[in-house]
Amino acid sequence: MKVSLDQLIKSEVRYNKYKKEKIRPTITEIDASEFLSNVSSSIPQEIVQGNIIGDKKNLLKRKEMLSSSKYEPLNFAYERAIGKNDSVYSNFVELILEVKKKVGRIVVKEFNEINGYATGFLISDNLLLTNWHVFKTKESVGDSVVQFNYELDTNGNPTSSITFNLSASTFYYSFEDLDYCIVAVEKSDVTGSHDLSGIGYIFLDPTLGKLGNEDEESLNIIHHPNGDYKQLSIRENKFKRIMSTSLWYESDTAQGSSGGPVFNDQWQVVALHHMGVAKKNENGEYLDKNNQIIPVIDNEIDVSKVHWIANEGIRISVIRKHLQSVFPNTPLIFKIFNQPNNNQPNQPILNNDKTPILDTQSQNQIPKKMENSINISIPSEILEKKDTINVNITTKDFLQQASTASVQSHSTTPTSLIEEENYKLERETSYVNCRGYRSDFLGSNFRVAIPKPLKTIKNQIAKISGTNAYILKYYKFSVIFNALNKMPLISCINVDGDEDKRKDFTDRYDRWIRDNRIDFDCQLDNKFYTKSGFDRGHMSRREDANWGETPSEAKRNADLTCVHTNACPQVPELNRSNRGGIWGKLEKLVLEYGAKKENGKTGKISVFNGPIFKNTDPIYKGVKIPMEYFKIVIWLSDNDEIKATAFKLSQADLVGNIDFEDLGIDQDVKFKEYQCSLSELQKLTNIDFEDIKEFDTYKGNKKTIEIKDENHLIEMIKV
Repeated sequence: MKVSLDQLIKSEVRYNKYKKEKIRPTITEIDASEFLSNVSSSIPQEIVQGNIIGDKKNLLKRKEMLSSSKYEPLNFAYERAIGKNDSVYSNFVELILEVKKKVGRIVVKEFNEINGYATGFLISDNLLLTNWHVFKTKESVGDSVVQFNYELDTNGNPTSSITFNLSASTFYYSFEDLDYCIVAVEKSDVTGSHDLSGIGYIFLDPTLGKLGNEDEESLNIIHHPNGDYKQLSIRENKFKRIMSTSLWYESDTAQGSSGGPVFNDQWQVVALHHMGVAKKNENGEYLDKNNQIIPVIDNEIDVSKVHWIANEGIRISVIRKHLQSVFPNTPLIFKIFNQPNNNQPNQPILNNDKTPILDTQSQNQIPKKMENSINISIPSEILEKKDTINVNITTKDFLQQASTASVQSHSTTPTSLIEEENYKLERETSYVNCRGYRSDFLGSNFRVAIPKPLKTIKNQIAKISGTNAYILKYYKFSVIFNALNKMPLISCINVDGDEDKRKDFTDRYDRWIRDNRIDFDCQLDNKFYTKSGFDRGHMSRREDANWGETPSEAKRNADLTCVHTNACPQVPELNRSNRGGIWGKLEKLVLEYGAKKENGKTGKISVFNGPIFKNTDPIYKGVKIPMEYFKIVIWLSDNDEIKATAFKLSQADLVGNIDFEDLGIDQDVKFKEYQCSLSELQKLTNIDFEDIKEFDTYKGNKKTIEIKDENHLIEMIKV
């Protein structure tokens, strides 16, 4: 999701204003003109005036508001509002369960291509509120959807989400200076089995007094950070300042929470989370959470990478006032302004149970009442078992209806089902038994360690969660991962050419996952590659890991090369070059013509692989795409000498069909392979190859030598 620098700068201005002094004085009234200077002139004065009252008057209003709420005793709630009590009654949990149903994950799509994620919530029976920067225009809504119930159950498994199409043609309105957008939602879900009215909506209460004093009351946020399953930030979000149009608060809101509702402890929505103040370096450049510079493209940055140091939400009462001024007589909007008669005053959660959404507990409920007599036959072998037999009896008509509802309620598109299964696999995969690359693989007297990153890029390297370790070990290979580039820095693998250890003849099936030992946010995922034109290019090849003492072990080793930490985006012509190019034959040729044979069998090699990043690399979806790759093959010769040969390959001439964001390459010629020196490669990659430079077989005076054919390569190997 992209955000303009102008928006970020405006937030910084408001932030600097709030940091100087408290807006609310200790007197009863305040002159609004003192703090309206930073409000956009496009917002009418009547919208911003009268929005802030003094501390004393506000506390009276707060007490009035709490007294009208029936969820808890007044004095108990008031003590918490003024910071003297941190407890809540247990019905706080029930309120969460009810209100979270109305909050959904927005999937921003156009022609079935996912462009980003956000959060939104229902504010009437068919209108959704989110940010302007999510849908800046009516056309940008495209094929976007909102998914309710996109969350994990009590066992940590994904629930069956319910997807509704957004309908900008029915209603769309957005306002940049308050960063809000309202868009209509289709009344039935994509399967036709669920009615939107069964979800209910959150009432936008215009009354002042929903929050107590600054620095005392806590806030709650429900959101889908980075499109993840629903998350709650509960009572750790301290209300810091109130402005004429916004609230500031400290929270752990993650990137991607745009459009999330911000609540008080009575679960009244008080603000629409939109952004805040992004972290910068001394040069004014925006930084991610790893202190890496976020590239600015067309005066925009990727908000999913931003590290927020303060958070801001647009006040709900202000959004409501603005809507009333713009749409005084629009029936669709008028529903937002009027609280239904069946609700108590200030009740935040509205339900319409005419057509309820089936949840996982109610889907299979069967009524006890019987209208027909039914004969049942039970096999005798079941009766002989000492166990309980549960029998559900119903009429035929209801059984068919319930069966249909149950099937439909579980129905989900193949894409979302695959996503859910993949996410489960990612979280459950264990790496405990992975020993990784072995430095003594070529022999106990010939150790070759994994090259380390130079100091210039050490702060870019991903560390295993909770440790200072940064080498990710898999079966037969290890990876050092560059979190800034979201790709491996280097992938090192041990390759055994013994055919007796290569007995896995099963059909190849690549199932790509992220590594749960490091932050998911710093890794590419399957969504990045969908319809991109790129393959997931293995750095350590699947074929190289497909060996072991048994066929099943070999398959296990090969399967785990399909981790995004071991892949880079490559055009198919390069990634599949093993069908005809020299690049795909390097390991095989070195094994056959260079490596020392053991008992007459093909020997062993170690291989280092990785991308070469340059400032001129094109950018796709905010990610640099390397145009060149390196491969270093290390082997033990017949003379018991370690040898190392470095190769370089380019895909720059092959990517004409990729829609890059900052430059296009339209040539289409065959890629070329080169041999290069380890010293040259160290300069290009910022990887320390000092320990193996003495084994370098490169003899050329030039930086690189083009490899003309296989015979030329074999001559190099035999040097």
